Amino acid sequence: SILGFTAILAVFFFKVMHFPLWLNLISCVFVGGLFGALNGVIVTKIGINSIITTLGTMAIIRGLAFWIATDVDAMQIGRITDPSFLNFARYYFPEESRLIPITLVYIAILYGASFLFLNHTSFGRKIYAVGANEATARLAGINVKRVKLVCYIIAGMLSAFGGLILVAQLGLGEAQTGQNMILEVVTAVVLGGVLLTGGKGRLTGVLVAVLILGVIRNGMVHLEQVTDISFYWRDVAKGVILLLAIGLYSVRKSFNAKRLRTRQ
Repeated sequence: SILGFTAILAVFFFKVMHFPLWLNLISCVFVGGLFGALNGVIVTKIGINSIITTLGTMAIIRGLAFWIATDVDAMQIGRITDPSFLNFARYYFPEESRLIPITLVYIAILYGASFLFLNHTSFGRKIYAVGANEATARLAGINVKRVKLVCYIIAGMLSAFGGLILVAQLGLGEAQTGQNMILEVVTAVVLGGVLLTGGKGRLTGVLVAVLILGVIRNGMVHLEQVTDISFYWRDVAKGVILLLAIGLYSVRKSFNAKRLRTRQ
């Protein structure tokens, strides 16, 4: 929902407010961080379950996105055609041979920064500790609420950045942008080896899972083009992969528990 809201907001900022790209980027990422902070405050300060909270705010943010989209349509803004904006996600290195897309550069930078943050900073280790066991982390002197709040803010900012990339790729913003990504995100996380209970998982595994899902999605699109297969089968494939990933997760968890009991 943050991604979809940002997609609409980016078009509004660029076409109506005439923000330059850098200001548009900062503004949208800041708004994404605010939405993330809202989720974090509700979860950590009020104490509402995180799933319930994010489902509720998802509906609110999605509604706001459709509300803004209605005004955008009324103003007949149309598609974004300015190369200065579109090249944010469509540029290639080198420009002549179009060898490396700029989005791949973004992925490499974000992966490297996230890897260093999670594995080589004290705050990254606190995130793993809170995910593994909140009570133990609290006894160790870690401010659990602060760690959670920062994680929500980062998630909101990254979602907003993703929304900007999608707008630049498509040339337009739609309120329903990202609406079908929840299943893919959960599948990538589980397939990447991240425990649903938290505290264990590696960024590299998630990255590999995302690449695998991307290959599968592109393969399904190709099949749709050369055969009569309906695009709805893409959702079927995602569901099957998610169930298989969760099944493997459960088997691995049971195996590790048995091995631990054997050692004891």
